[in-house]
Amino acid sequence: MKGIALVLLALVVAISARCVRDNTDGQPGCKKQEEVSQGLWRHNHDPTAYWECEKVNQPAVLRRCVSDSAFHPTLLDCVSWDEWEWQPTCAPLSRPDN
Repeated sequence: MKGIALVLLALVVAISARCVRDNTDGQPGCKKQEEVSQGLWRHNHDPTAYWECEKVNQPAVLRRCVSDSAFHPTLLDCVSWDEWEWQPTCAPLSRPDN
């Protein structure tokens, strides 16, 4: 149990260390392998939605959590609303071409 807590803490520190405030919908460009490796990215305007990077240089796919759940940006998973908590929005590593 202690190990899991340490891993989550390390993840939070790593994410917050590179966190740049983002007011967009959070859609990643999926232009970097790191974005594809992480796979799932928070939708900044809708907590019941998230973005998925499946392949480098392919547009992110908008996905939705099942009913009565929301995307947790630290756990990178849909969780019940009881487990969900707001966190500051962070810009993805790259942006889509518009």
